[in-house]
Amino acid sequence: MTTYQTIAIGLLVVVAAGCKDMGTEPVQPDPPVPPAGSTISFSQHVLPILQRHGCTGCHGGSGGLTVTSVASLLTGGAHGAAVVAGQADNSNLIKKLLSPPPFGARMPQGGPNLADSTITVLRSWINQGALNN
Repeated sequence: MTTYQTIAIGLLVVVAAGCKDMGTEPVQPDPPVPPAGSTISFSQHVLPILQRHGCTGCHGGSGGLTVTSVASLLTGGAHGAAVVAGQADNSNLIKKLLSPPPFGARMPQGGPNLADSTITVLRSWINQGALNN
């Protein structure tokens, strides 16, 4: 084997290891659920969940639904508002995380389902008024 072949194989191994989840952000454990009754923050709790689970990769501004801001979640996409402030059970964001979803596939597509505790954080934020905090 030549030096160039050895280097090429080494580069392929490095690239392949870094691309096992191409198109999604790396999934890391969610932070602990904030204590009951505490205010849920979009910037500190909700957006990091959406980022960790790859939501912003598919719904990040390239048409259709965008989940990177409160305003875009309230505006929604082709199926209406993703979030109805104060009404988690009427919010498409929550409905799409449960089975069966009202339309299309359950989210996150191709990824593991979100833990109940993570969905609880999203529900709490919506029921607290979906504040831009």
